[in-house]
Amino acid sequence: MSNMERSLRAMVATKQLEIDKLKRKIKEMEDKFEQQRIDQGGWNSESRLRNTKNRKENKRTKQSNVSDK
Repeated sequence: MSNMERSLRAMVATKQLEIDKLKRKIKEMEDKFEQQRIDQGGWNSESRLRNTKNRKENKRTKQSNVSDK
């Protein structure tokens, strides 16, 4: 194995370690974000639900005077 080949293999191994380190960092950040979302009640928390209290009252009761014909 030539010196050039050894040095290229060492460089590839170093880059692979950097890639693995970044992947772990991304996974940690995703896990942290997921835990924050769960702690806040998930996607079904009250703050994310549509207010349906006055839904019927807010529906349009009269026809528009604009015609689509």
